[in-house]
Order: sequence, then C-alpha cells, then structure tokens
Amino acid sequence: MLLSPAVRYLILLVPSLVLAVLMIFHPSPYDDVAGELVPIAGWWTVLHTAQFFLFAFAGASVWMLVDGLRGVAAVVARAAVVIFVLFYDIGDAVAGISTGILASKAASSALPEDAAVTAINAIFTDLTKDVFFGVGISAWILALGATAVALWRAGAPRVPIVFLALPAFLLTFDHAFPFGVLTYASFFLVVLWLEMTGSRRNRA
Repeated sequence: MLLSPAVRYLILLVPSLVLAVLMIFHPSPYDDVAGELVPIAGWWTVLHTAQFFLFAFAGASVWMLVDGLRGVAAVVARAAVVIFVLFYDIGDAVAGISTGILASKAASSALPEDAAVTAINAIFTDLTKDVFFGVGISAWILALGATAVALWRAGAPRVPIVFLALPAFLLTFDHAFPFGVLTYASFFLVVLWLEMTGSRRNRA
C-alpha cells in the first residue's frame, strides 16, 4: 500500500494515542450502576461510540505494521486483526453503547431506574457479550504475536518487537482505566520506537 509518510504515521500512531488518553476517563461503574453509571450516562455513551471507531483504527495500525510484508505471519496478523475489530467492537457496543442508552433513559426518567439497572446488570454479566470480547482479545493477541514474527523475519529492530507482548497481555484485563491506558500507551510507544529505529524493513 503506497501512502505518504504523514498518512502512514497518522494511521500508525494517532488511534492508540487517542485511545490511551480517552481510557484515562473510562470509569468502571460495574458494581454500582445506579450511583456511578446513571449520572454519567451521556459521557459513557459518547466514550463508547468513539471507541467503536477507534478500536477499528487501532486494528488498522496493526495492519499498517505488516503492510507490504509477505509470509504466513503477515497474513495471520492481517486476518487476526480483522477478527479483533469485528468481535471486540461488537462486545464493546453491547457492553458500552447499549448500557449507556439504558442509563440515559433512567437519568431522564423515561425508564424506571430499577428496570434500567436490572437490564444493565444483565448485560454486564451476560456470557454472550463475554464471548465476543474473548474472541476479540484472543485475536488481538494473535495479531500482535504474528506481527512480531513477521517484523522479526523482516529484520525490524528486535527490542521493540519483544515489547509488543505488553499491549497483547494488558488488554486481557480490561480496557477501562488503568489497563486501557497501559495497553494503548504501550502500543503507541512500541510503534513509535519501531518507526524511529528503522522500520523500513526488507519487504521482499
């Protein structure tokens, strides 16, 4: 894919940096929905709507890391990151956007608070949502692992490649604060490190 350096850096670096900043403001109101989620329903919905797009762009960042590389590892990385985007976004839309809508209805008295809280708690504890997240997280780990292998074989700097394990591991906890911040900040730093230390790999 032939892109200008500015567009390449935009795709590689901006999504993870924006996510790292936004995740500072991602609360974990799972234990007290009425007291912690309903009062911030508007922000919760806006945040998760933004995440829906940003997770897709984060996937594009991974794709860009192996852009032009050949081999099984590069193919696996591309396929896995598509799966990550699809499944993780579905899980986050259910757990974030839908619960935000319900919380907003409760905040505006359009829906009884008890009913909204019951529905939100049912979503938070739903196994189907967890399966979508689980597949997405597994695909993220596979995508970064395959990316590391593809970059290693292409002769990219070794040390930052090893540190790709950090964002792969950290997302297994949650994307709410603090783990989301650590996940995407570490990914941003690793990609920046790769770019600054000679990411113009052999793409044959």
